[in-house]
Amino acid sequence: MKLQFIKQDDLDIIKSNLEVWAPRFQSDSSEWLEQEFDGHLFHDTKYREMPDFQLDMSSEKVFQTDALNAQRLYDKLSFLSDSDAADERLWAGLCMGHFWKYTQYRWEIQKKCTADAIKQHFMFAYGARRSVMRNALARLWWIGRFTYDPDRADKYELTKFMCEHNDHIMHILERNTSNNPMIIRAFIDGILSARKEGLNVNTDAVGELSRYLNLLGGIYILDCLPPERITEKILVKAREIV
Repeated sequence: MKLQFIKQDDLDIIKSNLEVWAPRFQSDSSEWLEQEFDGHLFHDTKYREMPDFQLDMSSEKVFQTDALNAQRLYDKLSFLSDSDAADERLWAGLCMGHFWKYTQYRWEIQKKCTADAIKQHFMFAYGARRSVMRNALARLWWIGRFTYDPDRADKYELTKFMCEHNDHIMHILERNTSNNPMIIRAFIDGILSARKEGLNVNTDAVGELSRYLNLLGGIYILDCLPPERITEKILVKAREIV
């Protein structure tokens, strides 16, 4: 497969026509969309052709595929730079091209085929940080980027935690403290340590701990703290609130 992108001018045209075109995003393929652009919608990136891969679409509970799909996508595309991985044109090209069916599946486009849903999950609808967590494919890559840890026996242990619940992504990755993978990994380590002690750290507790991490960012330069210190502080706070 080739990594292909959509030019920004063409994305703007698609967005401006979504009120009319949204129902057509339920189609089995994006051929109709290519025809709207006379067959010139997709353009090759600088990257060489790579082995084809597919994402899991086997579960009726679609969120349950996120952990595996984050692993698959990040394994194949980990060579992308952070800059490339924040580029709407790339992810829109993949969502409306090779992964059209996956995007429909994951965000239940057959049921929620609104202009807003299309813009969020096939393209970018917000600012950069929030958008990459709502786009069907960008979110998988960034989950992998922040949670993949080559030093663990299970390199995707933290990824599995992140994908347990959609709220984890909102609480942890959409906050200002989530620029540094080291901080995110240390934060999740604190939560996993609390669970090992038998504490019931549910999604509400994760939200409160995320707010606490944000407060710590106003006191310390978190990038300069050893990861162990961050993990320890989160563990202590978890003991207090759970």
